Amino acid sequence: MTRFRGEPLLSHAVRGLLRSGCVDRVVVAGPPHNVAAYSAALALVNDAEVKVLAGGGDRIESMRSALTASSPEPTDLVLVHDASRPFTPTATFTAVVSELKAGAVAAVPVEPVTDTIKIVDSDDVIRGTRDRTLLRSIQAPQGFRAATLRGTNTGDPLTELGAKVRTVAGHPHGMRLVSAFDLAVIEALLAAEGTP
Repeated sequence: MTRFRGEPLLSHAVRGLLRSGCVDRVVVAGPPHNVAAYSAALALVNDAEVKVLAGGGDRIESMRSALTASSPEPTDLVLVHDASRPFTPTATFTAVVSELKAGAVAAVPVEPVTDTIKIVDSDDVIRGTRDRTLLRSIQAPQGFRAATLRGTNTGDPLTELGAKVRTVAGHPHGMRLVSAFDLAVIEALLAAEGTP
């Protein structure tokens, strides 16, 4: 399990969820062989509103297990977060929840794509360039009404819901931390802002 400043990313992510003021309870689900590690990471958070359970073999099965275990009412709001995005700001959680409360069936934070994106064929030959003014990279949390999330059938609810999904402004702190480089970048960002 990836660590940052001596603690697993999961511990940081769950603290961020709880600090947001938008979350009543947290259910952490993942492959059964990770439950002990998740429980140890969450012991550092020490909050009664956090539950760990064995999910499925992939992210979608785990999400569905968490949804079933939390038993939300159809109109309840559900945030699907990613432990590899542990420093998502409170404002981002609030923006996603605000969109849902305003009537959106789903909402997700996004950041503009700044790189030039090329389309290549199976021979790695460039065939075109995507217009980046229309491209966004998504962050987390993904927000849904419980009934909407239960009603999706694919591994990608955002694509399935399409035009019904609202976007909100993401934030550089919402970046995904998967490499040593990513950890160095977030450390520099937090240090520059004086965040302990």
